[in-house]
Amino acid sequence: MSRQLTAIVVDDERLAREGLMLRLNDDTRFNVVAQCPSAHHALDVIEQCQPNIAFVDIEMPGLSGLELAELLSNNTTPVPKVVFVTAFREFALHAFEFQAFDYLLKPFSDDRLANCLSKLVDSFFDSDVVLQHLKLDALLSRKTGNSIDGFIRNLEVTSGGSMSELQRSVSMKSGSEWIRVKLDDISWIEAAGDYMCVHTWEGTHIIRKTLKQFEQELDPRLFPRVNRSAMINMSKLKRLTPNSNGEYLAQLTSGDSVKVSRKYKFKLEELRKNGGCED
Repeated sequence: MSRQLTAIVVDDERLAREGLMLRLNDDTRFNVVAQCPSAHHALDVIEQCQPNIAFVDIEMPGLSGLELAELLSNNTTPVPKVVFVTAFREFALHAFEFQAFDYLLKPFSDDRLANCLSKLVDSFFDSDVVLQHLKLDALLSRKTGNSIDGFIRNLEVTSGGSMSELQRSVSMKSGSEWIRVKLDDISWIEAAGDYMCVHTWEGTHIIRKTLKQFEQELDPRLFPRVNRSAMINMSKLKRLTPNSNGEYLAQLTSGDSVKVSRKYKFKLEELRKNGGCED
């Protein structure tokens, strides 16, 4: 994690605030953006600065640290991770009821503080990893028609194929084995109870998967959904034939006909025009 974590220190005692701030500033991973002499002040700072972490004393006049944590837990503003800093051991149970990240009992050693800071960094690093995973998954889906998991499966079952070949295929579990099917071989996909039928030129594969998962893995411009339980390969669309009820039948090059419901027909017509298939 390359970015600094922002923090505030909330304590009604000035020396306590400054002492903790100095110790935090010795660690380049953290940036103390504010010192707050009261919980009320902290509420304003948190709303304005949205710090990652709040080091909060519990015993403060007016609004206690526990009351501050309770207000934050009910707030829509992004909530910082709260580390309670107090001389009173008896508040620990209540502190963790408000999902406190840690509880530093004064006076605490440099080692105890270092342990807390390392855990904080790890927690934000894990969050960043998850976020990057989601971003990469979305990017892969747009660029290759495959999710990260699908892409990994492709890599596992491939036998020396090129990356461009991997981008033109999708992996799926058929029975007890993983297979890789070229996207160009798929005519259409339909839901059948708890399973999916993937219709290809060589036959139908019965897959334990959902239509939503296929939608996430495949490019919707190439494999649009056409009704509640089916999606088609646009490159296999031969013509759209209107029905008397305002719906269409998608005639595929495989000879199959797939119903196109009203909800999806306009999107399909737009894709058809852009793709230049026959009327």
